[in-house]
Amino acid sequence: MLLFYLSLVGISNLFLGFLALFRNKKDASNIAFFTLTVLIVSWLSMNYVADYATTIDLNLLFTKLTMVLAFLAALGFYLFSILFMRRIKKIGPHTIILFILTLTIVLISIFSDKIIKSTSISNNVTDVVFGDFAIIYFVLFIYFLIVSLGCLFLKLRSSSGVDKKRIIFVAVGLALMSVMATFTNLIMPLVFSIFLLTPFGGFSTLFFTGFTTYAIVKHRLMDIRMVVAKSVAFMILIAFIGIFYTFTMIWLEKIIFPETGGKLSPGQIVFRIILTLFVVFTFQPLRSFITKKTDKIFFKQSYEPENLLDTLSHTMGSSIVLIELLYKILNILTSNMKVSRGFFVILKDGDKIDTTQGVGYKKSPVISLREIEILSKDGICIYDELDDKSQVKRILRKHDASLAIPLKSNNKVSGILFLGEKNSGDMYSAQDIRIFEILGPEVTVAIENAKSYEEIQQFNAVLRTEVQKATRELKGANQNLRELDKAKDEFISMASHQLRTPLTAIKGYLSMLLEGDAGEIKVGQYEFVQEAYYGATRMVSLINDLLNVSRMETGRFFLEIKEFDLTKTVEEEIKQLEKVARDKGIKLVYQKHGHVSLCADEMKVRQVVMNFVDNAIYYTLDGKVVVNLYDEGKNVRFEVTDNGIGVPKEQQKNLFTKFFRAENARSTRPDGTGLGLFMAKKVIEEHHGEVIFHSVEGKGSTFGFRLPKVAKVTKDNTSAFDPNIPLETPVNKAIEVMDKKIKDSAQSDKKEKKILV
Repeated sequence: MLLFYLSLVGISNLFLGFLALFRNKKDASNIAFFTLTVLIVSWLSMNYVADYATTIDLNLLFTKLTMVLAFLAALGFYLFSILFMRRIKKIGPHTIILFILTLTIVLISIFSDKIIKSTSISNNVTDVVFGDFAIIYFVLFIYFLIVSLGCLFLKLRSSSGVDKKRIIFVAVGLALMSVMATFTNLIMPLVFSIFLLTPFGGFSTLFFTGFTTYAIVKHRLMDIRMVVAKSVAFMILIAFIGIFYTFTMIWLEKIIFPETGGKLSPGQIVFRIILTLFVVFTFQPLRSFITKKTDKIFFKQSYEPENLLDTLSHTMGSSIVLIELLYKILNILTSNMKVSRGFFVILKDGDKIDTTQGVGYKKSPVISLREIEILSKDGICIYDELDDKSQVKRILRKHDASLAIPLKSNNKVSGILFLGEKNSGDMYSAQDIRIFEILGPEVTVAIENAKSYEEIQQFNAVLRTEVQKATRELKGANQNLRELDKAKDEFISMASHQLRTPLTAIKGYLSMLLEGDAGEIKVGQYEFVQEAYYGATRMVSLINDLLNVSRMETGRFFLEIKEFDLTKTVEEEIKQLEKVARDKGIKLVYQKHGHVSLCADEMKVRQVVMNFVDNAIYYTLDGKVVVNLYDEGKNVRFEVTDNGIGVPKEQQKNLFTKFFRAENARSTRPDGTGLGLFMAKKVIEEHHGEVIFHSVEGKGSTFGFRLPKVAKVTKDNTSAFDPNIPLETPVNKAIEVMDKKIKDSAQSDKKEKKILV
């Protein structure tokens, strides 16, 4: 009778072990559970064999093996508990130390008398005399059991819902088994030296197997349906092979070989070898065939998890519009899993419903934020696994859903996914739950990305509107600025013309006074008149600059090209500036390198030469200014070098822009306008020339130009008169008439009178 019960317990344990292993052959906790069941069955078997051993030596050996298997079973409990609770992900130093201790205990138990000294048999009960190291054995044994239970209870405190129920059943089973096994196999023999209950210690495993079986059936700790299908396929295969090949072999031997009196002939041996090879080669195809047939029966509604996840991942990666994304996910899930309906509820900022999307519902469910909060407290909520009094179950029933998957990101609820029942009427399997566990975070991330995209799109629309508004305002402001700039140019042009008329007269009459046309003047008077003449000259020059700038802005800046002697022009300009240089104590040097003629606008080139030399004199406080003119064949090069204040490096890039002046130049010459260099660059560029400039602050500068000897200008830029522009105003005409009258008067009335100096 005892053998029957032990066989029943062993078969139950092995069956559960195979269930776990076939669920997922790669899962560490499943492998640990299967190993544990094998160790339990081995321990029960060895315990029974030890009690019925025929000799003392065999009894001692089997008893030692029983102790070893019991110790290994305790270690198996420990590993299963920490793996099942996901307490470790890989083998660490602590685990290695435990394995070393276990191996040491095993070796000491088998090959020495330190744990078991001797045994004796009395009425099929083994009496054991323990050795000196037995206490270490029992301490480690109890340590494994206590730590196993501790892992389960620690996980129990942090779990909820279905997970909590699963752990409760497993923990209770382990606790009851541990208590009974400790009482029958440790306390009674070690403390009271009573060994009668030792053979019945194996019955304690029924607590574990019973509670674990209930967890399997009720709470899907392991998916039994798949294992049953695999087991049925395997048994059919074994039965088919056993029956078919056995009867085939007997039948063929009877036909092919005569009676041999029970002895195998060489021919029979060869035949059986060939038949065995045939069995080996046909086993796998036959197994595949039977597996496919059984799968069609047991898995009509099945799907490939990897293909489903790949399809969903591709969809979530390629869809960025939220409504489209939700609709595609629901379609894929309902079609692949054969689910009747599905519904998404997406939250905005966690406190209000933003978007809903359903498939298979005639009318979209209306769900409150409070209901979403309740459903999001635990993990995946499954209708069939909830108590009838559960608030979660009432919510699922209200919205006609069989399953709810909270969508969380960083402990923040983004929404919830409802799914209806399966079309087949089956419950959601462990494989389905694993898919949802993987899918939940991925869907949450995809939804958050889609929401962010929509926010960006909305922001872009607002930004685009604001930019368009700002652009219109800028265009209006720019138009106003253009009109103001045009009015400014017209004012400058008009004012310059109006000012040039009297200034030209003043300059002309002052020139006549200096030349004695109005009679002899005294020395003191001469100096006053000369200063007035220089002032009028500078004023006329400034007005000419303003007029030229105005012409540039209005497109009326033209060149009058003719051939002239550039060498002579430079000499004349230097001669006019010699007195200014002499008054400042500046040495002005002119170095000619050949006689240069130039085909260009003489007046504008003259103005550039005068501007460069005048600036060099003004911005040189003490030293000299060297003017060089070079003949370079097709080009001429003009350079003015000084050792003056120079131009700061960071301001050199703006030097040739309109109205710009460097800081040290403003402090040295406050009355400058910033138009001279701008005009010079414009004139040089209109002649297709090149500006020469380099400077070091505090050490001096070099200004100059390189011009082609024959100006490369367009036909439209060779005349001061443009037919597309209206004729000059009467003021302009009056200015030209006045200039001509003054010059003619000066020539006709000029007398050779000696001025007292």
